[in-house]
Amino acid sequence: MADKQTITEILGKMGWAFDNNKLDYYETVYADDARFTVSMFGMGQVADYQSKATIMDLYTTTKTSQNDHRRHVISNIFFTEDTATTATVVSYMTLFLKGAEGMKLLSTGEYTDKFALIGGAWKLVHRDLMLDAAY
Repeated sequence: MADKQTITEILGKMGWAFDNNKLDYYETVYADDARFTVSMFGMGQVADYQSKATIMDLYTTTKTSQNDHRRHVISNIFFTEDTATTATVVSYMTLFLKGAEGMKLLSTGEYTDKFALIGGAWKLVHRDLMLDAAY
């Protein structure tokens, strides 16, 4: 059985790490040969990032371009695969933006994350984000 508590904590901490500019946490989570795909509702796949280095460049570039205050809320977490060395997890992402007018909903989406136990640690090997709408 996968360590569900550890994996669930990784998912929550990833949202926190991005919001608080702690991107070094992502270095510890992604496998070296990880993949991150992004789809848009009604459009299909719009991006495919292959390798931890490419994914880290995406996060760094995105974070550098944002001057606002965001909150990624990860919820409705459940496991669709659960073995001793692999796990597939589905969760919802709700993204809020704090601006001059207060908090506003920026986007929602669904993550499907595939984890593998590598070198004694749970690593993200494929993250798929399906956004409900562009933002």
